[in-house]
Amino acid sequence: QTPNRKRACNMLKPVSHEAESLDANKRPRRKKPLKRIAMLPTLVTLGSVCFGFAAIYACARQMEDMGAGRAASDIVTLHSGFLEEYAGTYLSIAAWLVLGGMFCDAIDGAVARRVGASSRFGEQLDSLADVVTFGVAPAFMVVTLVREELLTWGQTQPLNFDRFGQLAFLAAMIYVCCTALRLARFNVEATMEEAMHTGFRGLPSPGAAGMVIALVYFQDQVQRTFPNIADGVTVIIPFATLFVGLLMVSRVPYFHFVGSFLKKQPFGRVIPVLIFIPLMIMFTEYVAVLMGTAFVISGPIYGIYLWSQGPKPASATASADNTEWNEKKRVQ
Repeated sequence: QTPNRKRACNMLKPVSHEAESLDANKRPRRKKPLKRIAMLPTLVTLGSVCFGFAAIYACARQMEDMGAGRAASDIVTLHSGFLEEYAGTYLSIAAWLVLGGMFCDAIDGAVARRVGASSRFGEQLDSLADVVTFGVAPAFMVVTLVREELLTWGQTQPLNFDRFGQLAFLAAMIYVCCTALRLARFNVEATMEEAMHTGFRGLPSPGAAGMVIALVYFQDQVQRTFPNIADGVTVIIPFATLFVGLLMVSRVPYFHFVGSFLKKQPFGRVIPVLIFIPLMIMFTEYVAVLMGTAFVISGPIYGIYLWSQGPKPASATASADNTEWNEKKRVQ
């Protein structure tokens, strides 16, 4: 056939609209713009961002006083003797501010479920807030503390390593990256257990930040009374920061203690809480370090226990997951 005859035959073929409809279905649909958000949960989550930013600002103030050569005794922070006993420096204030961010992070999900406003927007906003409050702020606290101590030590470098400051900076930077990776992974592959806030795979970012700020606060508080212990803690902090950062991106299982604490508990557990509160007030820095350490090591211990028990049958695991999911739906 000549080319003209082939072209004429193709023009006479029936037109198939089925292929066109399939192509139309494959086209990505335009997402609807976000018009409404839940106001109260959003404000609580943004409160966590504000606490994190304020903690970074407090570290910057500490850096400013450090550069100006001001003595710690000449710096007035909160203009209150009682408050300065717990937060005498801007680093201590930063630690308390991150703790305020933890409180907002602990209740924003509960507030959203309470008002029936859980959404993907809230989940993404919560992760972005956690990167600032539990990633950048604690890392900046570590860098600030180490730089301040290096100026105090002068030519004497810890562990006879003249690049200890750079090591601390790299550890803090890796910690921030691990925080972002941990939260991105949670958003992408959150399991039913994590979505229900009954457990985590990998150290949660608030727990990692709690360990870091507990060490920084402990070092800052005991510096005047036990300077040798404070110097030792300064050497440990960069390595501890790197360790908890790697735990965040691991698969080590962790309990959600805050979620379990908010549930109904046996009557007898009220007494240990009543004993714990005055101990926390009197020995804040010591109790904070013990709590942070206990939570960090609880994951590896629990993981070793699960490994020793062997793998669960698939049917039992699926049944347990379905039971937990049904209980969660009934609560909602």
